[in-house]
Formats: sequence, structure tokens, C-alpha cells
Amino acid sequence: MVLSKLVVKIYTVLLEFSLWGLLIAGFVGGWQADGLLTAILGLIGAAIFGAVILGSFLVLNDIRARVKIIEERNQSST
Repeated sequence: MVLSKLVVKIYTVLLEFSLWGLLIAGFVGGWQADGLLTAILGLIGAAIFGAVILGSFLVLNDIRARVKIIEERNQSST
């Protein structure tokens, strides 16, 4: 049980780092391409891409956390 909780926490941290890394890569890639305007466009594009691809995993993780809170409330009230 302890190992599965550790894996879920590590997975959450990896998702967070992946999103930040994606945003940084989008900004740097845009900067390398043409300057500040394309860096901002790269950042926006990376944010949209991250929301579509990695956002679904974050939503599932959030649902899991909220279900856990509901379970704990139900156990304490009974």
C-alpha cells in the first residue's frame, strides 16, 4: 500500500515537471526561431498542447484525490 501511494505521488510530480518543461521548451524554441514574438507564441502553443495531452492525466489525478477525500469523510461520519 505504501509503494502504490509513493508511485502516485511521483507520477504527480513528474506530470508537473513535464508541464513546466514543455512550457520552457516552447518558449526557448520560439525564441530560437525568431525572437520574442515567436517565443510568446511558442509558449502559448506549448500551453495548449500541454493542456490537451497532459491535462487529461492531471484531471484523472484530481478526480482520484477528490474521491479519496469523499471516502475519508464517509468513513469518519459512520
